[in-house]
Amino acid sequence: MVETLVTLNNVSKKFCRRLRRSLWYGILDIFAELLGSKRANVKLRKEEFWALKDINFELKKGELVGLIGANGAGKTTLLKLMSGLIKPDKGEIAIRGKIQALIALGAGFNPILTGRENIYINGAVLGFTRREVDALMKDILEFSEMEEFVDMPVQSYSSGMHVRLGFAVAVNLKPDILIVDEVLAVGDASFRRKARNKMMELLHSGISVIFVSHNMALISSLTSRCIYLDRGRVVAIGPSDEVTSLYLSDSIKRTKEAASHMKNMWMEAAYLTIPEVFGMDRVGLIDGEGREVGEFRTFDDIIVVFEMDFRQKLEKVLLAMTIRDQVDDVVVSSSKLSMNEKPNEGKVRVECRMVKNRFREGNYNIGFYVSDFEGGSFYKSHNVGSFTILADMRLIRHQDSTQGFVVMDANWEVKQ
Repeated sequence: MVETLVTLNNVSKKFCRRLRRSLWYGILDIFAELLGSKRANVKLRKEEFWALKDINFELKKGELVGLIGANGAGKTTLLKLMSGLIKPDKGEIAIRGKIQALIALGAGFNPILTGRENIYINGAVLGFTRREVDALMKDILEFSEMEEFVDMPVQSYSSGMHVRLGFAVAVNLKPDILIVDEVLAVGDASFRRKARNKMMELLHSGISVIFVSHNMALISSLTSRCIYLDRGRVVAIGPSDEVTSLYLSDSIKRTKEAASHMKNMWMEAAYLTIPEVFGMDRVGLIDGEGREVGEFRTFDDIIVVFEMDFRQKLEKVLLAMTIRDQVDDVVVSSSKLSMNEKPNEGKVRVECRMVKNRFREGNYNIGFYVSDFEGGSFYKSHNVGSFTILADMRLIRHQDSTQGFVVMDANWEVKQ
């Protein structure tokens, strides 16, 4: 039977919205504990709210579990409870083994001490002797690529250096349980790749990992099981592909109001525009049947309509489009349209058809760019409109995965 390292039983945590009242409640709670008062029937007091409510969860040895949810859902609060930084107001938490947490940037580091001194302190907290830390020092410095800077005060480190050293210390000291929050997003691409490979290596050695991210593709690719939190409550616990799909579907519902506000796809904001030369009148989305919509499914045709106003006569105009995901990463970019057959002036309508789109479920933003052949730009915007790809459980089950940004159309053939 697989050993259970973390058990949460009906765990709840509340906070107060007002600082002064929170300090007063804290004093009252300390006196209550000193007097031996039980906290079993904790109720909300004035200005208090439940940051977490009735959380039940188990983490097995060698398991990598994802933790997802919108900002304010309670993810960081849950991690702080498990790492012992704060106490629950209700329920019980049982931890078996050493736990190391990367919850906040630079957490656990004393800024006035050097990187090397902080490594020794972190090792001591986990029960390592100085000699044992010395034996691991080379691996820590090689992984973090911080040999040149380890004897500098930590307060002089950049955010990326904080993350690299913190993660290197955590994984090389080999705790039984590793908690990794979104701090890894700060690292560069090569380090994130190295960190991801290291976490998979840790799994094979029996270390359990709780991984928090807003990147659903990363959660699906790394974790086998996932916890979805919303407003302090567990919405779902289960296979990562199914839970991330549910989260994306709920995320789409939460943006319905914003989407309806942009029903006609008007977008006035652009980070570069020359209004006396060019203006964007309207951006619309049409499906394969000619209906103006904002929601599609994978493999539907998507037609993006741009209605523009050339306020001066322009020759040799280039148009380009990008599609960005909900974390603003470019998923695809179009080939450029050359409009050089005749001078462009006045109202112009252009359509860009994406035949059988291959986007996975989620929200996407449309970027649009207008320039001349020599590189001069008249209009640039990363968000002239948006659309939604709805979750398709048939596709998810057929692909058995929600990994990646797009669905690959591949034909398999077995040859003897």
